[in-house]
Amino acid sequence: MKYLDLKSALKQNLFTVDYVKKYFPNETASSIRTQLSRFVQRDLILPVKRGLYCFDAAKIEEFELANKLYQPSYVSLESALNYYGIIPDIPQSVTSVSLTTTKKIKNQFSTFLFVKIKQELFWGYKNAETTNESSFLIAHKEKALLDFFYIRKIRQIEELRLDISKLELKVYKKYANFFPKWVKQIKLKQ
Repeated sequence: MKYLDLKSALKQNLFTVDYVKKYFPNETASSIRTQLSRFVQRDLILPVKRGLYCFDAAKIEEFELANKLYQPSYVSLESALNYYGIIPDIPQSVTSVSLTTTKKIKNQFSTFLFVKIKQELFWGYKNAETTNESSFLIAHKEKALLDFFYIRKIRQIEELRLDISKLELKVYKKYANFFPKWVKQIKLKQ
């Protein structure tokens, strides 16, 4: 596998060894790892973490990277709420929900927080497109707000700067039925 072959075959900026293997089925995983290591040494690609690489660090989409750093996960809480314009504050880190342990990963791109949620609440997300022909998983607006209340243990919303006009209240109420009683009792005022 030559670098130009790799570059022309892959459309995404972020990629894994397994992803490369799909485009070069005649290569072994071992030979792909060796070639990628050589490309890193020649500064043709950048290692993001073990087994994860990118062509151009300037084109990294933080939400896409969050999904790839820790799986399974989806972007939620403050990050998703800001993305949708529900909260005006820009979060200092990308926050995602995960099924496994709570974890913080800090690298040259950003700080990524992964918070654990129960299996029965790990739903309500969609696939969103990025500008570089890839995608990421992000909570629906209503689910992101409920995740925020639940994980941050918020019971009073009077002091929060929320623009709930962007929410579909029927969807919010439907989703809220799956959360504990104290979350369902939070009243949104329009």
